Amino acid sequence: MYHVLGLAFEGCQASGLASPFDVFNVVNTLWKQGYDGDAPYRCSIVSRSDAPIKTSNGTRILADYTLDNAPDADLVIVPGIHHDDSQTLLNKLHRLDRETHWLRQRFHSETLIAANCSGVFLLAQTGALDCHDATTAWWLGGTFQKRYPQVNLKTDQVLAQNPTTYCTGSMTANLGVMLQIAERQVGRQLAQACARAMLIDASQDTGSPYVFLQDQSGHQDGMVLAVESWVQRYISQPLDMPALAAHHSVSVRTLTRRFKKANGVNLSEYLQNLRLEYTKQLLETTNLSIERVVERVGYGSPSALRRLFQKKLGLSPRAYRQRVKVNVPPAQV
Repeated sequence: MYHVLGLAFEGCQASGLASPFDVFNVVNTLWKQGYDGDAPYRCSIVSRSDAPIKTSNGTRILADYTLDNAPDADLVIVPGIHHDDSQTLLNKLHRLDRETHWLRQRFHSETLIAANCSGVFLLAQTGALDCHDATTAWWLGGTFQKRYPQVNLKTDQVLAQNPTTYCTGSMTANLGVMLQIAERQVGRQLAQACARAMLIDASQDTGSPYVFLQDQSGHQDGMVLAVESWVQRYISQPLDMPALAAHHSVSVRTLTRRFKKANGVNLSEYLQNLRLEYTKQLLETTNLSIERVVERVGYGSPSALRRLFQKKLGLSPRAYRQRVKVNVPPAQV
């Protein structure tokens, strides 16, 4: 039997514990329907004390073990840390010193650890990710890189795997990891049956088109954030600076100054980078023609797109697609 421990603490994301446990529960159910013997998984909660833990959505849970008496486990699950902003996250991280120490011990004993979203910060605190790959929620990429420069952050992925650690940047990727672990432990047939039962896609590994956005949204300027949202929503539309400034009741000069101060690039550069990342995503994940991609993203012509790709990537859009493309769905209209 495989023992899974979910690490609970005040303000943790309840879904980061409950959803993975549900995956293993479904595997257990499927096992009982077709196999003899005990179900393969036992899931338990561990926290620093016997007191009830209040999760971020208000649900209260009781731990089966404390950090002091928890048994060995085959997998430890680290949920996200609920936070309002980057500073709140870092403040909460400092208060999780006992959890950090416990996780470090588990890592050194080569226990498999899977951390999700902002929970990856807690895993990074242990040193387990030093000189290894990691990922986290797309909006936390800049903060993570500044705090853990020794970690190889994969900003374009929602899953990063090392010998004894998994890091995921989304809940769907986290569920996919649980299926991958189940496949290793109880076989592909059961894991695939669980995926079908729960309608989980375990193949997701990229987070585009949010790659560019995560590096540009670490500021707290509300007006600039609103402008970014408009540009992202209407990416295919021409950039009308006077209309955009008037909509937010500022001058073009003020908008330009505040945007550059918040993001380090001007609005035109931001839009160009955003369009480039979105174009790469469409080339990677669809069979849309180059002409349709141009329409979706807002380039003036296929030749304009080709010139940008040659300048930024050193190859044409078609060559880029041939290099990175795997199985993709039929072209969309």
